Amino acid sequence: MTDSRAVLITVLATVALQVAIWSGSTQGWLTAGQATALHLLVAWTAIFIVGLTATRAIGDLRAELRSRRDQHEATLSQVEQLATLNEMLTTAGQSKDVGLAFQALARRIGTLIVCDRVGLALVKDGGQELQIYSSRVSEPERRRRPRPELQFSLERSIFGQVIRTCEPVLVEDTSAFAAEFHDAGVLASQGFFSLLIVPLVSRNRAIGAMTVIARSKAAFQPEHREVLQPLAEVLAFAYVAQHQYLALDRYKSMETTAEITLGLATDINSSLQVIVGRCSILQAEHPPAAADIELVSRQAERIATLLDRLRVAADERLSAATHAGVIPASPEDFDDEDTR
Repeated sequence: MTDSRAVLITVLATVALQVAIWSGSTQGWLTAGQATALHLLVAWTAIFIVGLTATRAIGDLRAELRSRRDQHEATLSQVEQLATLNEMLTTAGQSKDVGLAFQALARRIGTLIVCDRVGLALVKDGGQELQIYSSRVSEPERRRRPRPELQFSLERSIFGQVIRTCEPVLVEDTSAFAAEFHDAGVLASQGFFSLLIVPLVSRNRAIGAMTVIARSKAAFQPEHREVLQPLAEVLAFAYVAQHQYLALDRYKSMETTAEITLGLATDINSSLQVIVGRCSILQAEHPPAAADIELVSRQAERIATLLDRLRVAADERLSAATHAGVIPASPEDFDDEDTR
């Protein structure tokens, strides 16, 4: 039964009882006092039922409004997250530097998760150390180019633990881990206590980590990991793509150097062959200088041999770089090659 039907039935029943009481009092079945008492009893009962029904209806309406508000906020959060992802993809596509892309998007990330700083940890080439970049979210960044502010080892750092296990870590109080992890002690000394770290994973291997940092304790909740995870995936792809661009540049430089080397070797070798041929003629024309001319001829042949070896080495190096996968077919393939 709906609330409106219940109110209607209550009103009709009240009217019917009031008419019955009035009829009974007019025909002498009820005294005036009894009729008045029954009128009041019926009226207050109706008021109580209507009030109870209205209270329940208001509660249901409040719950529905709260549910719609939550849905609206969730939708707005999803729209904001999608807008951030779209901006990240656009920025990553326009810039080959993942540090610049991170710095440009730090404030946008801060609108999704309330925090004081956003950090990016990247594994150095040796694979044993991390470089930490950080960016402010509450004020414009003064630096034009990001630079690593901190450097930690993988062994005694929370960032290293995240990268080794490929699992997110939520720290409610960094001071509780200051004695065990170096990075937790540094952050606690700077007044940052809450930490949420999500790994940058590519092909089941963490190549870095993304973190949000807050000064207050227990500032982040487990659901914040779901917000940060897709952003970390985009940054991971951008980081791997950046290395692919660098590998492509190295390959092009190597190819250009090899082409120049081969061209010079060919030109010099042609000139040396002319010298060797001319020396043979001079030996026949000037027998007294034959020994000196022979020495010049041997040195020219030796230089020609060295040039042949240089040309072969350059060609082999270029072929080896091509077939060894220096330039992979995708960023993920490059990521696998880079770990060898």
